[in-house]
Amino acid sequence: MSTRSAHSKVVRLRSCDACGHRWTTVELDAQNLTRMESAMTAIRSFARLSKEIDDAAATHG
Repeated sequence: MSTRSAHSKVVRLRSCDACGHRWTTVELDAQNLTRMESAMTAIRSFARLSKEIDDAAATHG
């Protein structure tokens, strides 16, 4: 297992002892997690609004 820390997060490279499969995990502090959740909420809202505008334009155009 390899571990790196940077910018309030810990990145770990893990591997399965049985099969050798490797994957990465990222650990965030609570403040960064809250910021990421807020950003994702904003992105979803923008996507919904964009779809509504496209649907309205298709209906009226």
